Amino acid sequence: MVDKGVLRQLTAVIAGSMSIMNVGIILGWTSPIMEELLGPNSPIPMTVDESSWFASVYNWGLILGSIPCGMIADRWGRRPVLLMIGPVALATWMALIFIGTFRGLIAVRLMQGLLAGGAYTVVPLYVGEIAGPKIRGALGTTFQIMMYVGILFVYVAGMYLDYGQLTYAAMAGPVLFCAFFPFVPESPHFYVMKNRLREAKRTMLWLRGDDSSGGHAVTDDEMNAVVECICEEMRDASFTDLFTDLVSLKALIVVQGLSVFRVMAGVPALIAYASITFAEVHVDETANRLSLVFACWLLFSSLPAAALSDRAGRRPLMIASSASCFALNAIICAYFYADRHTGYDVTTYGWLCVTATSGLCVAFNLGFGTLYSTINCELFPSNSRSLANALNTITLTFTSFVVLKAYPVIAMDGGMYRNYLISSMFCLFSTVFCWLWLPETKGQTFAAIQQQLRGTNRVT
Repeated sequence: MVDKGVLRQLTAVIAGSMSIMNVGIILGWTSPIMEELLGPNSPIPMTVDESSWFASVYNWGLILGSIPCGMIADRWGRRPVLLMIGPVALATWMALIFIGTFRGLIAVRLMQGLLAGGAYTVVPLYVGEIAGPKIRGALGTTFQIMMYVGILFVYVAGMYLDYGQLTYAAMAGPVLFCAFFPFVPESPHFYVMKNRLREAKRTMLWLRGDDSSGGHAVTDDEMNAVVECICEEMRDASFTDLFTDLVSLKALIVVQGLSVFRVMAGVPALIAYASITFAEVHVDETANRLSLVFACWLLFSSLPAAALSDRAGRRPLMIASSASCFALNAIICAYFYADRHTGYDVTTYGWLCVTATSGLCVAFNLGFGTLYSTINCELFPSNSRSLANALNTITLTFTSFVVLKAYPVIAMDGGMYRNYLISSMFCLFSTVFCWLWLPETKGQTFAAIQQQLRGTNRVT
């Protein structure tokens, strides 16, 4: 029999993560329509350089939206921020139906980036704070799984729909979010931060499924631990603690590093430019169909990570993910280099490149893809968690902007292989980085994680 509390937590997490599904649709939307937009009958004509701006400009919105949304989430709650995102996201897709200029398209993409910045910043907070310690890792993977659902949806729809039709189909993401999220509760951690303990207790009981008096003892213990931890963390606290407290600063450096390595692993760029990348692979299949296979691998390879994260632990999975991404990026790099810069005939080895990209999905999701948001939430105390998450989102998105802007230019000027050479080097650095710096946090409460980082036996 499924535990009632686990089922309720999963329902709340899926409802909240539907805002991330819309981010996946925003991110993946560029790939199936790129060929049409660059073609002679484009509804919005653009050059290759302009197409790189089209694919990457939403990252500036992510940068601009993350800190304000983090501050609002601390002031008014995680839930109100997410409730605001849904209707505005729907409005942006509706606006694209009537826009016929490149500048208008860029403006809407920037607005979608602002909304994505709010979702990226607030959803990991919400998921981490409502999840029980023993299943936080598994529920944290829902963030990335829902993003892949959005990407797969838009890739499948893009095979059969043109620019206008696909834009209508993209509205499904915010519509589903608006339909389901209003029925889930606020984070109990936020209520404790605002000294609204009665509401925090009621929400905690619902999330843990303790509807009978016999189950209250366990929830009371967790509730007391949350109150004690947050009271300690919020006492005389300020946002500057993130930079002046050595433990918080170390956690910030660790997650900032992971933010860069996650983008540079190669998969985020492949998501945006799957169609033009696979167009250079010598196989008897269309680029859009290969993109669909790629999206399927992204989604289904993320599911085992949900089971492994609370068993194997965060640190071993991140090390294995980094090392595997290094090897697979090197194989892809070798294929494109041999094809473009040697006289060796690789036309019969296209399957090797496709297999390597599929393997890259598995390796990426083993750690980078599914555990990043969980680690991002776990390493910081309550008084700096929102700001830290916002800063990490800025680093993540600025790096994404640089990569997405440079990817097609590098591919055109120097060959596709250079993109994967760079990715393989960053993955090698990430392997060493995770081995030396990343702490293990599986199955621990937020208070226990802070105790571990500070090297104490009690919260200080």
